[in-house]
Amino acid sequence: METRKWYQKMPHVCILLLFIIIICAVLTYIIPAGEFDREQIEGTSRAVVVAGSYHPVEQAPVSFMTTFKSLTKGFQATANIIAMILFSSGAFKVMIEAGMVENLLGSLLGKVSKRSNSGPLVIWIVTFVFSVIGIFIGPEVHVPFTVVTVAIALAMGYDLIVGMAMVLGGSIGFATAPINASTIGTSDAICGLPLFSGMALRTCFWFFATCVTCLIITHYAETVRKNPEKSYAKGIDTTGLSFKKDLSECHMQGRDWGVLACLIGIFAFTIIGCTQWGWYIDEMTTVFILGGIAAGIVAGFSGNKIVECFIEGAKDVVFGAMCVGIANGISVVLSEGHILDSIIYYLSAPLAGLPTVLGGILMTVVHGIINFFIPSGSGQAAATMPIMFPIGDLIGLTKQTSILCFQIGDGVTNIAIPTLGSLMAVCAVARVPFEKWLKFAVRLVAGVYLVGWVFIAIAVAINWGPF
Repeated sequence: METRKWYQKMPHVCILLLFIIIICAVLTYIIPAGEFDREQIEGTSRAVVVAGSYHPVEQAPVSFMTTFKSLTKGFQATANIIAMILFSSGAFKVMIEAGMVENLLGSLLGKVSKRSNSGPLVIWIVTFVFSVIGIFIGPEVHVPFTVVTVAIALAMGYDLIVGMAMVLGGSIGFATAPINASTIGTSDAICGLPLFSGMALRTCFWFFATCVTCLIITHYAETVRKNPEKSYAKGIDTTGLSFKKDLSECHMQGRDWGVLACLIGIFAFTIIGCTQWGWYIDEMTTVFILGGIAAGIVAGFSGNKIVECFIEGAKDVVFGAMCVGIANGISVVLSEGHILDSIIYYLSAPLAGLPTVLGGILMTVVHGIINFFIPSGSGQAAATMPIMFPIGDLIGLTKQTSILCFQIGDGVTNIAIPTLGSLMAVCAVARVPFEKWLKFAVRLVAGVYLVGWVFIAIAVAINWGPF
């Protein structure tokens, strides 16, 4: 009888999330309750903690009913994100049904595949494209494109893990972006640095982090291509995920160009809106809805056909959308039990007094742990940076370097934690159980963390900032 490894014994992700919620509820009986005072700072959308203001409060253990009520509260708190995942997937389903996606990618891959070493080239191009997109928009928007990257991976002789990894290049781009509004923007506002200052070093960090990501994906992909038995996704049914026709039969038709224009319009308005007009989730969702409807009209679909596509697309990601709400229940339990601030306080306290570089490296680890409980970039910045800035001062880190430590710890672990709903949605679309993805994801996290630690050492050596 074959002995299964630990990652093959993990329960269904919904059971895992519920188990975490229950553990957090138990912790509300054990961890002393406490809170930081908070104040509103100009330039931030959240109230931020006041450094040194942590104080005990009355214990508020979460009851049995409240524990399970956190599931519905989690859905309420993330309703706009869930809506965006459902509607964006529906809009993309319209374009897939129109045949544009398959014809476009099939024709491009048909040309590229004629070159030697075409597989690694495709991996680098696709991963970098999503990493660039990730600089401007969050990982939730990338979920519906999982079907595209998975189809590309399968067409090139790779597996589902490679398809997931390429689209999650967007998460790496978001995590290491030089102009991330959620992490860098909020942190700059908290400490009073010029918005997005230090862009040159951060851009280098993003570039090298994305390169390392591509190298890790390529190494795994080529291993799988040569020996499919080494695939972490071995045995998973891929029916319906591959291209429906041979690459040689894929050609762009007249209406395909119009549908492609709708897709480009979605990206253009989303990027411009987020960077110039202050758009966020609701506005992005609206763009996907309008873009999907426009694509259906251009494709010659009837109203009923467009609605059916939206419904079918939503069905494909409904499990992932559910995971978003369930995962948020963890934050609900910790907040209602008044132990979220206590966890932050006890994790950050040991950093004071450490050597500068070591303190910076351990700061990334602490942020990575906190990210499990607060997977929101701006939320974690508001909760932790007023504490981390004084600690950074004590161990000799400049404000810019403290922000870099936060950026690494907050964002990189997003590709490996089950509490991030968008990751669970990508797993659902790709049909890859979380435990199988996790086995590969630890490689990416370790690789990008190592790149980040090198840049922390550089930042300390040049006494980077403040500006």
